[in-house]
Order: sequence, then C-alpha cells, then structure tokens
Amino acid sequence: MKSYQTNNPAATQALAKQLAQLAYPGLVVTLQGDLGAGKTTFTQGLARALDITSRVKSPTFNILNTYEEGRIPLYHFDAYRLEFAGAEDQGFEDYLGTDGVTLIEWPQYMADLLPNDRLEMTFTRMGTGESDRQITVQGLGQAQAVEEALTDGSGK
Repeated sequence: MKSYQTNNPAATQALAKQLAQLAYPGLVVTLQGDLGAGKTTFTQGLARALDITSRVKSPTFNILNTYEEGRIPLYHFDAYRLEFAGAEDQGFEDYLGTDGVTLIEWPQYMADLLPNDRLEMTFTRMGTGESDRQITVQGLGQAQAVEEALTDGSGK
C-alpha cells in the first residue's frame, strides 16, 4: 500500500495524471472517502489526462456517467444511492473490466460486483488546510502493478 499527501486540487489531479498514464482497458478503481474528500477532483484530473473534454461531475443522481471520447473510455459510478437498492440485476456489471477504465465512488454499495483485480483508493481529509488530503492506494491482483508503478512525484 502506498500513501500520498496532497495539499491542493492540482496535486490531487497530478496523481490522477500518473494513474492515467498507467491505465489500461479493464482497470477498475474504487474511490472511498467522505463527501468533499477529493474523489471528484481526482476523477476530473484522470478524465483530462485521458483526453476527455466533456465536463466531468459526480454522477450522484444518474449513478453512472460514461465518457467515450478519450483515448480509453471512462465509466464513472457513484454508488451512494445504491445503499438500499443494491446494484445487482441493474446491468452495472456490463461496465466492469471491459474496454474502459471504471471508477467507482462509494464502492461498498457495489461490493458484490467488484472484481478481484482492482485498485483501491481512499481519500482522507488531513490537518487544518481546506485541501490537505491523504490518499492511500492499494492494488489487488493485476492492479498491484499499477500501485507499484505510481510515484510520489519525485521519482520514488
């Protein structure tokens, strides 16, 4: 497991850019963290680095936003509203591990659909600064290679 400290949205998006350079079709990334922890900021940076020009926002009411104009399609889930409804039998599994990168916010509400190979990211507010974050990354299965390839920005 790796841990990163960011103190502004640009630093969070720089980590997202690194991930975009390592991304491959079928990569599933879970984004855990409280509201306002930086998950959407991270997603916006990832989308931009994948050459997606559409406006990226959290799909809270839609549950899923798709962006297909980039070099790899991006499927962005916000599973928060599935807490009581569940994700089974809604067709969401059709997007996991396919031709794009799949990001899932609030993954605990889609736990039964998550593949064994995935990158788990947790966003935590730190300190007194409005934008201070700790982001932990853990790769499971094939996604462990992505975790290992990420650096702290200084080449470490």
